[in-house]
Amino acid sequence: MTAPSAQVDNLGPHLEKLSLGPKSKIFPEIPNSPSWTDTRKKLRRQMKGMIGNLEKECYRIIFDIFPEKIQLLDNMYKTQKEFNLKRDEMSPPLPSFSELAGLSDDDRQKKASTITVPANAVMNKLVGILQKEILEMSEMINSLSIWVRLNVPRMADGNNFGVEVQEEISKVLESTEEAGYEVLDSFASYNQARAGLIAKLLKNPNIVDYQVALKELDEKTYIKTSLLACELRNDYITLYDMLAKNLETLVTPRGGEDEKLARMY
Repeated sequence: MTAPSAQVDNLGPHLEKLSLGPKSKIFPEIPNSPSWTDTRKKLRRQMKGMIGNLEKECYRIIFDIFPEKIQLLDNMYKTQKEFNLKRDEMSPPLPSFSELAGLSDDDRQKKASTITVPANAVMNKLVGILQKEILEMSEMINSLSIWVRLNVPRMADGNNFGVEVQEEISKVLESTEEAGYEVLDSFASYNQARAGLIAKLLKNPNIVDYQVALKELDEKTYIKTSLLACELRNDYITLYDMLAKNLETLVTPRGGEDEKLARMY
């Protein structure tokens, strides 16, 4: 019987020449290139500098910008005219559709093509204000998320409570950002729903329910959208409270300055 070691040698006598790297070279061959040790040290220094700058920016976001946004959105929701309209101001007046009644399908279609139904300018203005706030919040959350992830220490057994806190905060940041994107999608959905009702109204001018449904859609969407300023304010309050309370754990999840300095190794 052949010895096991001899079988292994016969299976792959040229395995030492096998390359398991990418199909094509990532970097061109550079003569006299620095050693990987020197390159690694240089990249560590650059990464530490980048993380240090990001950390300063995140401190500014948490302790300067968040309180300003809380105050801004609170005033916006309570006092700004666009967020405090009366019911009869939430939906624009509709043109008369009586001239479409009694016409044949072809004549009604031709006549309807000459009628302009205005967009809801009130909603468009409100959406413009909130869209800016949501995008700014998303940018700040994105910075905070990468900062939290970069503070995750190297893998080790035991004393992982701080790491679990980091993971939980990352989930909250991610869910808040996703909620903002869903709100942006809802703005487009409102315009599509409104356009669909108007198309039905032009096709069936005698059905008054379509007019009522359009007005109700405008009012319901306005109320929900104006409340977003309050919800954004509450999101900022929640994020500020969570990050401020757990700041020490975020920066040094296992405690001690040595762990903070070693997090990129």
